[in-house]
Amino acid sequence: MRWPLFVIALIIGLILWDRFENDGTYTAEVERSFRNASLDMPGGGGWKPPAITVNRDAFKP
Repeated sequence: MRWPLFVIALIIGLILWDRFENDGTYTAEVERSFRNASLDMPGGGGWKPPAITVNRDAFKP
């Protein structure tokens, strides 16, 4: 149980160091990398909210 806690503490320490001492350089690059990867996925435009459409012809008598 000590190793997972050590790894989590190390990651949190790196993130805090990056935010306060390094102006977020590394975390910004990771976020940019994830954003670029999501654009390469099927769908191409990243996440879009679901759209509700109504077929108006179904309501015609």
